[in-house]
Amino acid sequence: MGFNILQISFKKIESKPELEAIKNLYITAFPPNERREFDELKKQVYNGACHINLILIGEKIAGFIILWNFTGFVFLEHFAIVPELRGQGTGEKAIAEIKTRFQKTIILETEPPVDELNRRRIRFYERNGFHILKRTYFQPSYGGNKPEVDLTLMSTNPVCSSDELEEITQSIRKNVYETGQTK
Repeated sequence: MGFNILQISFKKIESKPELEAIKNLYITAFPPNERREFDELKKQVYNGACHINLILIGEKIAGFIILWNFTGFVFLEHFAIVPELRGQGTGEKAIAEIKTRFQKTIILETEPPVDELNRRRIRFYERNGFHILKRTYFQPSYGGNKPEVDLTLMSTNPVCSSDELEEITQSIRKNVYETGQTK
């Protein structure tokens, strides 16, 4: 059964117990090498640059979005919609709301288009105003024994210069992956 998704809202997660509401979705939506351990994610709740938001339809959790708001761009670290609401426009509404709220370049990482699931994901982002950036990119390790991961960068700005892109990727590496890790 579908939900009326005319109205979605965001609620910033402000405590570790609130984060438990997305634990299962977070773990099942992203491969282990492409996400933090959940205990590490809990530490980001109190990181002022990191915004972990529930996506709500009424009082029902429809998904979550993890954003890092930097001076010149927003980095969308993780974004997932609950399986029963996928394909119903919830993700499009969430992306549109983020674009309206921030009014600056949004950057995200996605898997290369090597299979149909990844191609569908890329088409979703393209329909919502993102463009593949032609640059070799490896997502830095999330720590421990996790390797770097070969990913594709997408942006709402299709004309990022090489210098801009280098500055963006260095900022992501330093602030999201290095500072966001417990040593």
